[in-house]
Amino acid sequence: MRNFFLFLVVVSCLMVTCKNIETADPSPRSTFTKFYEGPYSMQATALDKIPDGFVLLANTIAETSNGSIAQTVLIETDEKGNRIGDFHTYDNIVSKSFKAIISNGTVNGYIVVGDRINVDPTAEQAANVVVSSMSVLILNGSFQELRRIYIEDKKAIGAGHPVKDDFFGESINLTGTGGAVILGTFKEGIVNQQNAPAEQLLFGLNDNLDSAWVKFYPLLSNTYSNARSIHYSNGNIIWASAIADVQGDFTSSYVTVPFVKEESVPVNFSTLGETSSQKFLPKDIQPAASPAFGFGVVGTYSENTDGSEGNIFFLRVGTNGSIIPGSDRYFDGTLSLTTPTLDKNTSELVDEGEAVTGTSDGGFVLVGTVKSNPDKNLLVIKVNALGDLMWMKTFGGGGDEIPVSVTEASNGDILIGGTNNLNEYASVFLMRMDKNGDLKN
Repeated sequence: MRNFFLFLVVVSCLMVTCKNIETADPSPRSTFTKFYEGPYSMQATALDKIPDGFVLLANTIAETSNGSIAQTVLIETDEKGNRIGDFHTYDNIVSKSFKAIISNGTVNGYIVVGDRINVDPTAEQAANVVVSSMSVLILNGSFQELRRIYIEDKKAIGAGHPVKDDFFGESINLTGTGGAVILGTFKEGIVNQQNAPAEQLLFGLNDNLDSAWVKFYPLLSNTYSNARSIHYSNGNIIWASAIADVQGDFTSSYVTVPFVKEESVPVNFSTLGETSSQKFLPKDIQPAASPAFGFGVVGTYSENTDGSEGNIFFLRVGTNGSIIPGSDRYFDGTLSLTTPTLDKNTSELVDEGEAVTGTSDGGFVLVGTVKSNPDKNLLVIKVNALGDLMWMKTFGGGGDEIPVSVTEASNGDILIGGTNNLNEYASVFLMRMDKNGDLKN
């Protein structure tokens, strides 16, 4: 069914360092592209490594005798991408992120974070027709649901509280001591709900995975748009966001990296682009292979606030949460083939950055999309530790390929999870390429 996904070719292999990364590998690689299809469209949201395989997270809308229902789906595979068991589905949650709880090489459970959407078409206030609550789904190692935790507005609707507050779950990471920290957003319930700014919140789980604390981070009249990941180390919490001024289809935004102590205010709040007008949206932040080298951030930059002529950007963040001056790099799907160091406002194609991972050689792999009318194709970029381009490759076929996560396998292979959209039907894909971005099926 997936003959349409004939990968066109690697469109480039651009080397800009003197070191040859084509080192001989003593054992053959096993690369692949796998698709996971259900009776309904599925949109991927995350990928995580587990011992001897991988787990993908997705969302679907299932049809029931009483209408349609939102479901989140977990898909387990082996190292070769072969599905293990059935799809694991959970009703009434729209998932955004998850983490496998692993101890001594065994998966003991999963935590899934997302939203529960309550719909009341008879609500007196239009803003109360759809109300969102943060949903935290706790599973055991066999994918059985143990319980759910909600962050929600429990106040009764009345004259002093005519509109419910909205809470959204976005990303999660483990603390290393049995607990977890969750990043979300909060919108105050006001009559003109669509204009309420999105404020950040952190939600902590203790080592029993019970609610422990909640901390809010308000931001006057602007709104936050968070990247898809959060990280925790020794009581320090770091993530990436855009601070945005949204006016219809136009968004003027700049990058910020909050760095906070658990249950405290930010101790660092590094920014980039604060004094200029542009669309600057981080989508992912991940640590370098060596913790001493901090983090890499990927996203989309456009000189135009409508997002046209966008480029993929990459920047580095130090261990204290400070954006490293001059570390930002910009990539275009065609111009970067001949101009490795590209001016941020020079763009030929519309490119969007989606996910990043640190690699064992000290560099990073960035994944995103490049617009090739009428479709979006997958764009994979390898940079060194400084963010300088090493190679860039494009894969495409029928429909749109939208990556949501990238990670490095133990042997250096690159794993990418995402969604393929074709003719209004969406399926989940998992791609495994070698460390040079080659598919050797």
